[in-house]
Amino acid sequence: MEDSKESKINERLENIFEEYHLNSLQRAAALKFIKEKIADPENTNVTRARDWVLKKMNSKPIPPPNSRQKGCPDILPGLRAQPWWDPFEFPWVAEVEEAYPLIKNELLSLYRKGGFQPYRGPSWASDIPAPDIGTQSHDTGDWNVFYLYLHGMSFPDNLEKCPETVNVINNIIPRHYEHAFFSAVNPDTHIVTHHGPTNKKLRLHLPITGAEGTRLRAGEETRTFEEGKVRVFDDSFDHEAWHQGNSTRVNLIIDFWHPDLTQEEVKFFKMLQNAKSRIEKAVTEGEEDTFYSIIEKAKDLRPEDNSWWTLSEEDQKALQSMSESLS
Repeated sequence: MEDSKESKINERLENIFEEYHLNSLQRAAALKFIKEKIADPENTNVTRARDWVLKKMNSKPIPPPNSRQKGCPDILPGLRAQPWWDPFEFPWVAEVEEAYPLIKNELLSLYRKGGFQPYRGPSWASDIPAPDIGTQSHDTGDWNVFYLYLHGMSFPDNLEKCPETVNVINNIIPRHYEHAFFSAVNPDTHIVTHHGPTNKKLRLHLPITGAEGTRLRAGEETRTFEEGKVRVFDDSFDHEAWHQGNSTRVNLIIDFWHPDLTQEEVKFFKMLQNAKSRIEKAVTEGEEDTFYSIIEKAKDLRPEDNSWWTLSEEDQKALQSMSESLS
């Protein structure tokens, strides 16, 4: 009887490992973590991971802790659920804001270096068709992105253009989620209601330029932005954004692991996430309608001169001053 029970447990664990495409070394590491940590009911450092594994093993649905998270595809039980967070709950936010002038200089330098591309997703991500490839998440205006990290995948050419920004991500923000990019929204743009992929992380917005006229709703509360001042919210809640200013609004967006997760849990879930992302990228290369293939094709949809980018008078002067100092 015991052998049968253990066999059934191992079979269900193998189903989880298969879902996340773990290789043999990763399976061994995951099995060790589960048997030594999760299987010990006295170990309170892995409470959320234990609940998640048990529900996955028993094929039980995981309801969102808040009704406004309904629609988020990957919910982890036991995490605090609130749409907006006090940025200074995280002591390192002050250092991020101190780096704002350096980050802004790097951003403005991209005006002539290029690297932005229109935001696009595969057909399943939205019902708003784009005029060229994939779909878009805005029903009015124009939304462009400059990827640094995306679901664990790095963009080396872009990272090289932004060393100060990369330093902030890697050396100031603890437990960053390997998902970071500049988000550029043109005047009169509306990003429609949507959910992030999981509640295991929070999202930091650092407004760099053009913040006036920007609003973001998360859950039931809408907030505005101020350049150089961090906002933190949980994008597993339904959210949407508007920009009604006169110049292009650019925010630096950085995701980081939820503060309620212990370091042991982060290590476990990060392994699962990275394994799944790598295999999905590998098996979808060359296909027409996948997340990764569409991002690759979208690189060629923006001119290098960034003529789509509307600078404020102040930023035009700053860019001119930077150019003169280099000449």
